[in-house]
Amino acid sequence: MTSVTTPLDTRPLDPRRRERSTAHLLMAMTALQGALGSALLVAPAWVNGLLTGAMKTWPEMAAVLRVAGIGVLAIGAWCAVGRLSENVRRRGRPLDLVPGLVVYNGCAAAVAADALLRGMRAPLLWPALAIHSALLIWCLVCLAREHGTRH
Repeated sequence: MTSVTTPLDTRPLDPRRRERSTAHLLMAMTALQGALGSALLVAPAWVNGLLTGAMKTWPEMAAVLRVAGIGVLAIGAWCAVGRLSENVRRRGRPLDLVPGLVVYNGCAAAVAADALLRGMRAPLLWPALAIHSALLIWCLVCLAREHGTRH
């Protein structure tokens, strides 16, 4: 026999647990994106070698990688500000950042998966795919928990 539950029958999620999950997500994204963005700015050739396996990075590619580093640092900064907004008197909505993180991590995982399917071999390509996939799932869980508490 199966049972049917209504929204009134289900136990609501603890909002503190939901907020902690989002706060931890934002802290992890801040740390990871800050590290990657800084590495892209300071040593684009080294990061390029690790992520793509390329032996040589042309000056034009280094410039593009540095611009990408600025974008990644911006994502990290937004996550840091979103995390800090939880501590101010008038609470912000750090969860509003999560849909953008879904797009970013989904696209990053898709690009890494495409590179692997095309036969690219690089030391950090599999770890990059795993990290972005895990962060994508984490973002989706945060959104699902928020959606579950609204209904």
